[in-house]
Amino acid sequence: RKGEMIRAAAAVLDELGAAINPRERLGNLSISQQQLVEIAKAYAAQPRIIVLDEPTSSLSEHETAALFRILRKMRDDGIAIIYISHRLKEVLEIADEVTVLRDGSMIETRPIEG
Repeated sequence: RKGEMIRAAAAVLDELGAAINPRERLGNLSISQQQLVEIAKAYAAQPRIIVLDEPTSSLSEHETAALFRILRKMRDDGIAIIYISHRLKEVLEIADEVTVLRDGSMIETRPIEG
């Protein structure tokens, strides 16, 4: 059973392009790797939608690029992604549509052009 779980985890991590050893203890992984493991767990459940709240807050530029590759794959697989961030540059890079909230109220929703 454990071998099956490790093979399944390896397959999901590989499909997402996350270079993480599925045998490694979670506590031994970096924060960014731990985030990718959580995203991979969600992906393995075949969700229709995933919510990410400030997912790049502790990631380097390189790690953010890796995360965005994974998010694009998820999008291409038909998964809707709600991406919550204060980093407008990231939002404009990754989103198809943006909703601006202020003090809990929706200000505007628009598609990203370009």
